[in-house]
Amino acid sequence: MIESYRHQVAAHCETGSTRNLLNHVGLPITEPMVFGLGSGPAFFYLFFTRTPKRFPFVALRNPPGKVLRNNFRMLGVEGTVKCHRTTREAMEEANRLIDDGIPVMACVDMFYMRYLPAFMHIHAPFHFVVLMGRDGDTYAVSDPYHEPVGRLSAEDLALAWDIRAPFSKGNLIAYVRSVPNEHDWRRIAAKAIGRTCRNMILPPLVRKGFFFVGIEGMKTYSRRMTTWPRDYRGVALREGILLSAVGFEDQGTGGGAFRLLYGAFLQELAQLLDERAFEGLADRIIEHGQNWRRFSGRLIALGKRVPMKEEAFDAFWKSEAASFEKELRELSDRFAEFAFLEERFLIELRAAARRL
Repeated sequence: MIESYRHQVAAHCETGSTRNLLNHVGLPITEPMVFGLGSGPAFFYLFFTRTPKRFPFVALRNPPGKVLRNNFRMLGVEGTVKCHRTTREAMEEANRLIDDGIPVMACVDMFYMRYLPAFMHIHAPFHFVVLMGRDGDTYAVSDPYHEPVGRLSAEDLALAWDIRAPFSKGNLIAYVRSVPNEHDWRRIAAKAIGRTCRNMILPPLVRKGFFFVGIEGMKTYSRRMTTWPRDYRGVALREGILLSAVGFEDQGTGGGAFRLLYGAFLQELAQLLDERAFEGLADRIIEHGQNWRRFSGRLIALGKRVPMKEEAFDAFWKSEAASFEKELRELSDRFAEFAFLEERFLIELRAAARRL
């Protein structure tokens, strides 16, 4: 066990594990700051990648590993982020580092984290943890979703590491040796915010081709909502709607599709830089995040109206189709408003960042 390492839980696995690594080498950074400097907020309507119920997958943040890499670059971290060719190579290097007193961050499949409660044993191949010690073939695991330090066998770690699922980062390890003593927080914040805005507001010339990314992706999601009853029926419709809403609120988002976490970043930035403009912007995105939470609640209520048994769907649809589609249109219009509000917010945020 690396005794000097402090295990802490977090809202999200990648930001929490990155924070824990940076705290360990003496940088007292918070999870919201890690998320903001990593340019975390995003929206991807991944129509080409399907959930188990065939609904298009929606991603609400940068691809796994991107927040980590962005923080390393922005903060001038002396360390490494890399994917090994084989699990054996990854484990051998992790063992050497741990034995030298260096905690190692790993991207794993959450299904094999045996210390987690049974309901969390799902195949999520982009779960970030920190290996903070080992005793023979048993590893001490700092998992942001588990308050006690976990214990994991080498066999389970190997299974969790060597994965080939979409979006996985098989055999990824990361570690920090040192960080600079001082940072130009104004420059770093301006650059991070600028990247977030570019990721969300695409140049006009590419918006048509990348209709599934950023603000354009939100607009596409809004339009496609009204087609759900035509494209899906029965349990697929029910579970697809519920999974979409749960993705907004759970799965490490901190609520409101990561918008509340980004608001906390802007609040902290306002205090750090003594910039009142960011206080008002933080209030706006937090209010927006709360509205997103209410939207998710309505979406969950709508999904639960659909019967859990396939044979009951036809009778349900015959009597409830009109009211169901009406509610779905209202939710679609509400999400279109979200896209408009976020675009206006990001334009103002970008302007404030350029004045830093």
